[in-house]
Amino acid sequence: MSAKNGMKKWDNPRFQRICSVKADPNNFRVRFEDGTTAEIESHKILPGEINQPRWEELRFNPYEIILPIANGEFEISWSTIRVLTDAEYSAHLSKVAEEQAKKIGRRLSQLRKGRGIKSKELAERAGIAPQSLSRIEHGKHDIAFSTLQKILSAMGYELKDLSVESDTAKNDFGHVAEKLVVA
Repeated sequence: MSAKNGMKKWDNPRFQRICSVKADPNNFRVRFEDGTTAEIESHKILPGEINQPRWEELRFNPYEIILPIANGEFEISWSTIRVLTDAEYSAHLSKVAEEQAKKIGRRLSQLRKGRGIKSKELAERAGIAPQSLSRIEHGKHDIAFSTLQKILSAMGYELKDLSVESDTAKNDFGHVAEKLVVA
């Protein structure tokens, strides 16, 4: 559902900001500034290897929940809470991921053609099936980080080469590449 002025609810900072948290070994109850409340079972948000959570020391800021544990802290972002409790927001992020896959695929195709490499040759160099490369270039196939690196390396490129400035405007591959490099 959209907010006023055609803006999506997740574009509103109030949708993103946490204003209260109540949590225990069984549940998290998170209230956001937009007035919504998200409830989720603790086991759905905490990985099984969390060691000795100190529930009484839990704290939060507007964008994350921090749970002290035996060997440090475990952070839970506002987005993680929303993804797990808001189907519309989760679907939005899935659509964004699909769009990014298409953009990455188109960029890989541009880089390959710019080097004058045929797709079958690139697939062989990268050690993947030609059909997989075709699906990747058309944004119809998920691409593992290691496969992306193999494809780029086989053409003599690096992750940073996914980002370019065109003559007309900067595209948003830089944003995608930065996320991949940081991850």
